[in-house]
Amino acid sequence: MQVSDLVLRLSIYNYRLNISYEGSLFEGWQIQTPSQRTVQGELQKALIKITKNDNIKSLGSGRTDSGVHALNQIVKIQIPLSIEPPALIRALNSHLPHEIRINDCKESTDEFHPVRDALWKTYEYLIYNGAVLPPFYRSLVTHIPRQVDWGRAEESLKVFLGEHDFENFSTKGTEVKTTVRTVFDVRLKKEPLSSFIDPMHSGDLYRISVTGNGFLKQMVRLIVGAVLAAGQGKASPEEIQAHFEGKTDKKIGAVAPPNGLYLSHVEYDKTYTRTN
Repeated sequence: MQVSDLVLRLSIYNYRLNISYEGSLFEGWQIQTPSQRTVQGELQKALIKITKNDNIKSLGSGRTDSGVHALNQIVKIQIPLSIEPPALIRALNSHLPHEIRINDCKESTDEFHPVRDALWKTYEYLIYNGAVLPPFYRSLVTHIPRQVDWGRAEESLKVFLGEHDFENFSTKGTEVKTTVRTVFDVRLKKEPLSSFIDPMHSGDLYRISVTGNGFLKQMVRLIVGAVLAAGQGKASPEEIQAHFEGKTDKKIGAVAPPNGLYLSHVEYDKTYTRTN
């Protein structure tokens, strides 16, 4: 290795960001084509402005789809700048669009990998069940105006617990070594509504949470689609269970819309333990 190469390598600094974003105006997390607005693209543009250098890299803990949100996306960045984490937070938030915020920043290492090192992740899905959707919720929840049997939906959700081959509950995307994943926890909970935003209380807000060791492309949205199909009498828990067997392109329910989905948590330090 030449001295100049060693100096260049030593001049790269690693940081771990915790970021949130409202995804309705983005074509997902990952950079695709120059004409598409992505979260990663906006982050890298901000880093180039701050460092005055385009020798930067970023890697997120998950590739959220177009329109999907994140509460706690973990991102490793490598930049040719040594800067205190609080100063980097301030600089990034001053250059990023308002739909993206840096929540936290820590110094990191060459070895840290935000995808491979994750022990588990939680995705959450918000559903507004009512005749009229308040406009303020438009891009943040999925609207289901029809009646849903939420007890049946919850029973169907529990079918997904444990280790399964989720190939039939995913769509084609990046090649993976296996489509087997383990779901540690699922929950369905009715959430309180804001009387200010929804003074008529014409509907109810429900949250579906899914925690697992990893997720395939659109896996959570297909789980939600199946659960909603069951809640509307279009499928049974037994049919959902049987859908794990054999390979098929047929889906139990439609892929749920992206606007209700949130990447909620990514854990690197401890194994999953259910709490109430």
